[in-house]
Amino acid sequence: MTGDRKLADFRRWALDTLGLLSADPEKQVECLRSSGVEAEEILLQFDDVMHVARARVADGSLNHEDYLLLQAVNESANSVSAGPESIWTEGALEEASEWEAVRTSSRLAKAGLGQSWSQEVGD
Repeated sequence: MTGDRKLADFRRWALDTLGLLSADPEKQVECLRSSGVEAEEILLQFDDVMHVARARVADGSLNHEDYLLLQAVNESANSVSAGPESIWTEGALEEASEWEAVRTSSRLAKAGLGQSWSQEVGD
């Protein structure tokens, strides 16, 4: 039971993190301001998800297809990290194509994982 709860917690955390990554820029800025953190924190949260996802792939609790959805987001996140220092501003969140690519890949991953994980619960 504990393992099932930990897996459910991971899934909820991953979907919540993808929710922030996929949110409209205005909502992202609002979240950053209310939390008192910088834009890089959005990606740092996802980086934490990826570390756990890799461990879950290794132990078999995350299937390869679901991991690939997260990996696509990670590739988009890497393009932000490789960007200029100005990529970390609130203005860049709203205007930079790299951030839009992260939002798009995050929306796709969130939808795909939500569907995959809800089917497993129904099995």
